[in-house]
Amino acid sequence: MASAALVALVQAHAPKRPYCAFVKNHAIVRRREVALEAPYLQLNPPAHRSWIILDLDRRGAVHAWEDAGLPVPTYCSINRENGHVHIGYALAAPVCTSAAARFAPLRYLAAIEYAYTAKVRADAAFTGPLAKNPLHPAWQLWEPANAPVYELGYLAEFVDLSTKRLPRVAGVGRNCDLFETLRYWAYSAVREFWRPRGLEQWMAAARLQAESLNTFKEPLSSSEVAGIARSVARYVWRHNTPATFREVQSARGRLGGVASGAARLVRNEDKRASARLMAVKGMSIRAIAEELNVGKSTVARWVSHEAISGNSTHAGE
Repeated sequence: MASAALVALVQAHAPKRPYCAFVKNHAIVRRREVALEAPYLQLNPPAHRSWIILDLDRRGAVHAWEDAGLPVPTYCSINRENGHVHIGYALAAPVCTSAAARFAPLRYLAAIEYAYTAKVRADAAFTGPLAKNPLHPAWQLWEPANAPVYELGYLAEFVDLSTKRLPRVAGVGRNCDLFETLRYWAYSAVREFWRPRGLEQWMAAARLQAESLNTFKEPLSSSEVAGIARSVARYVWRHNTPATFREVQSARGRLGGVASGAARLVRNEDKRASARLMAVKGMSIRAIAEELNVGKSTVARWVSHEAISGNSTHAGE
């Protein structure tokens, strides 16, 4: 029987209307109160990762974490018939996976998940969203005292991430890869749909683009692709509007104007100094103007200003 601490964790992080299944591979959406009674449950909310879940499809794998030198899991849900197991690690700070996510934490999570998957030889193709519900009596439950939760930094101490190159086949790594690629496409592509009633067409276009990018060795499920596409499309539509686009372009224009103006001042100051030096050496106004490619009147002003400044300086000494 699950401890009160584990029950609280599962209930706190489960979506309000999670996917669940009373028979494997027959997922349905139900209210949380109903879904918690199912043997298969969506533990991670759509926009966050609150759990790292490892799927080990072999007998006796419940001790794989110990053999690999990994920290004690929050729980292990064991199939009584074949010994297959889901090992779950609860995260102290859920990682955002929506379009508003920061990619550093998302990639950090993906790298840790991949490293743990490799360490225990778990199924790299497992992405959920369903997991063996640790609260259901269909599974044999193993858990330590007090249902531990972990910071990503602590989990990372047990694996070497320095040389890990996140493959496209890693669990949350695929979500991260699709999410990031789709996001960069969306920022410019959305401009084509800035018209009345363009949102519906934009959502459909984002979904098609996401499906075209789902070329992983183990593709993401249709529901995951749809969720990522919906999240990116809505975020970009709200935050990348014609008004914000004009503001960005205006800001860039102002910065460009300031930069080019500063460059002109530098160039003019160099020419002014050169003109004065040429005049001291005895060159004529015409010759200096031709050499510097400026007007004779401009050269005359520069040279006369130098003469006046020079006389004033000597008069004050």
